[in-house]
Order: sequence, then C-alpha cells, then structure tokens
Amino acid sequence: MIRLFRTKSYPDYPYSSSMKLTALSFMLPLFFSTSCLTQVEENKEFKLTEYEKFERMIAQNRAVLEAERKDIELFIDSSSHKFLRNGLGMHISLIERGNGVVLDTGDLARVNSRVTSLKGYDFSQSKISEFLILRDNETIWGVQEASLGSRRGDSLILIIPAHLAHGLAGDLKTIPPLTPLVYYLRIL
Repeated sequence: MIRLFRTKSYPDYPYSSSMKLTALSFMLPLFFSTSCLTQVEENKEFKLTEYEKFERMIAQNRAVLEAERKDIELFIDSSSHKFLRNGLGMHISLIERGNGVVLDTGDLARVNSRVTSLKGYDFSQSKISEFLILRDNETIWGVQEASLGSRRGDSLILIIPAHLAHGLAGDLKTIPPLTPLVYYLRIL
C-alpha cells in the first residue's frame, strides 16, 4: 500500500514529488469540470426565455398576494368586528352609522383617520384630511372607494390591501413597500 502523504503513524513511507504531481493531475480536471458545470447551470438560469421570465414573475406575485391574504385573514379572525369584503379585495367594517347625507363621486369628504399596519404599528394618527371622492390623486384609492356610499358621521375600519394603498413602493416616507393598511376612519 502506497501512501501519498506522510502521517504521524507512518513517518517512513516513501514520499516523492512525482506522487504529488500524480495526485494533482487527477484533482485538477475534477475541479475544473465541477466549476464549469456550476457556471453552465448559473448561465442556464440567465438564458430564460421571455415567456419563462414572465411566468416566474407571475408566480412570485401570486406568492406575495397569497401571503398578504393570509395576513389579512389572521387580522380579521383576531378582530371582534364583522368585516365585509368589497369587489376590490378591501374589507370594511361599519362601526357606527352616521345621520348625514350619502357621499357620491366628486363630493368633498372630510375625514379623521388613524393608519396602522396589520400588526398594529402606527403610521399616522388623528390626521384630518379632505378629498374629492374618486377624483383625488393624493388620497389612496381604497379610502376614496370606501367613502363612496358612506354617510357623513360614519365610523369605519378599512383593511386595504397594498394594491389599493401605496403598492410596490410604499409612501417613500413611513409606509414600507407592499404593506396592507388598516384605516380607522371617521367621516366628518
């Protein structure tokens, strides 16, 4: 039996530089072939067709939306309020019915709001704002949509998914990207 390297157990075994070279000559091709295979596999991922990229993007978006839906369901299940889902994916709970007039498209709505995350982190409190229903570019779409058909004096809790709130970018100040919001809204 020939050993390639000296060990404490067998210090007198013959050890030559030709044995070193023989061992290296077997190891180098193995090393290069494995590194080339890894590069081929990495390059294969970059050579996706446009259709494959599109399908991958759709799958990622579906996963994000599914996670958001689960988070919203957990919030609703832990709440003592009854929420109704509208056709856009927003959930609305009427806490108190007001006696004022019903708001319609283009009406000036004045609201007092508190905005939190699903986990209760406060983004803003007691913010009074005015907007024209479904005509204002500064107010998020979900709040405008929920105000449509509400009465002056109504108190609502809105769960607004990210696509109806600040979307992919967040508000670029305090609200992170892809964040569903909880609005505690009083229509004045």
